[in-house]
Amino acid sequence: MTGRIVSLASLSAIDVTPPQLVEYAAAGGFDAVGVRVAAGYGDRGHVLTEGSPMLADTLRALDDHGLSVLDVEVIKLHPGSSSLDWDPVLAAGAALGARYVLATVLDGDAGRAGDNFAALTAAAAANGMRCCLEPMVFSAVRDLEAGRALTARSGARGSGLLLDALHWSRAGGTVAGLAAIGELPIPYWQISDASRAGPAADDNAAITEARGNRLAPGTGTLPLAAIARTLAGASVSVEVPSARGRADPRGWAIELGTATHRLLSRVPSTDAHRAPRSPSPASTPSEQLEVTS
Repeated sequence: MTGRIVSLASLSAIDVTPPQLVEYAAAGGFDAVGVRVAAGYGDRGHVLTEGSPMLADTLRALDDHGLSVLDVEVIKLHPGSSSLDWDPVLAAGAALGARYVLATVLDGDAGRAGDNFAALTAAAAANGMRCCLEPMVFSAVRDLEAGRALTARSGARGSGLLLDALHWSRAGGTVAGLAAIGELPIPYWQISDASRAGPAADDNAAITEARGNRLAPGTGTLPLAAIARTLAGASVSVEVPSARGRADPRGWAIELGTATHRLLSRVPSTDAHRAPRSPSPASTPSEQLEVTS
């Protein structure tokens, strides 16, 4: 994959199966999808073990629609984490040809979290994926600076960071600050919008907003075009959990695809401009869902 790939994240239509997500992403003009993989039955996400009908159906849908998998998620690094938590996710990612695997840190012990992140990064590389750490204000790694510090301290070679526009804003991120940080290994970022920019009142408010109050790109006040200009070579994952994604996931995927391509069309990529895929006519979606990354 080269240039600005635009992918539909699984949380934008969390209730649908991966094959359905691929179908709806194609209808919305997306290039790729993100797949939420469960490490085991009972976990949120989809179990995609080798030889399973779900994995076979997902691969068939990707082939039929000409889409790829940008990332698989999410590996949550907590005090008791081990390879048992990530091996099933990495195996599914490798089978799907995913480019990235996404991780978050829920462990306040920076040394232990760094060791686990380094082990995960090495295991991801062995499966053909790059591991990216997502800072969130309600996690142990709240912002990009903390993410850069943990990845550097861990010695996790080849790892990356992921910027989620909502979490970044709620952690106090600014466009000037992002530009001033200099070179950051951000190969892709998550786009959504919000009714206001700036820090969250508290972590609980940030969690509530992330779970159900995200808006389609370009319909709120986050500086998304400026982020896209700063991260001009980065691919984009459209993560907008909403009840509209539950009530009418196909219509919501089309609406998100249209809104995202409209916004990004005004921001040049580092590569020659890619013509976006043509979305199908949208249905009328409805209201908001409770899900978080």
